[in-house]
Amino acid sequence: MEIRTRGRKPKKMPDMTPEEKAAYDALFQREIAPHASSVYHFALRLVGDRATAQDLTQETLFRAYRFLYQYKPSTNAKAWVFRILRNTFINHYRKAVKQPYSLEAHNEQSLYDAEDVYAYHHYQDPVEGLFGDEVTQALMQLPEDFRMIVILADVEGLTYKEISQVLRIPIGTIRSRLHRARKILRELLADYAAKQGYEVQGD
Repeated sequence: MEIRTRGRKPKKMPDMTPEEKAAYDALFQREIAPHASSVYHFALRLVGDRATAQDLTQETLFRAYRFLYQYKPSTNAKAWVFRILRNTFINHYRKAVKQPYSLEAHNEQSLYDAEDVYAYHHYQDPVEGLFGDEVTQALMQLPEDFRMIVILADVEGLTYKEISQVLRIPIGTIRSRLHRARKILRELLADYAAKQGYEVQGD
């Protein structure tokens, strides 16, 4: 059952009948919940701290559920929820990573416990084993805008179009920033790559 709102979309979830609520929950489980692990991976590489990444993940999923009525079913759910994560990070975490935004500040209770429902903290990152401390540290040294693009393009495998949807910037800007970010990473990781037997090439 489709949930419709008139005029400007409300800041809070619309009132729903039991049938609409069931459809709302089913949509979340079907299209958003499968991306919970990817949300955590993105958050972890963005903030560089597991506890903060878990907080950011839970806050992102809470907001995704709360504003699901704004999502168009069967479109790019991953890009949609990544955009929520990016906005949540900028608004609540970027300036105070050591004191992350807490769900306890909400008057509303989250209907989903991320640890129980998604178990993202038990998910083994398929590329985490390939990321040594040197790589992680180099990634964290990148400017925030560059780091986001590298994570989305080279770790999550999003297309330029999808990254543009997440970050709301032109594809040309994405290409430029990604090129510069990769160049910085090559410079930062030159010694590490040589030790691992990789040949580092310039532009």
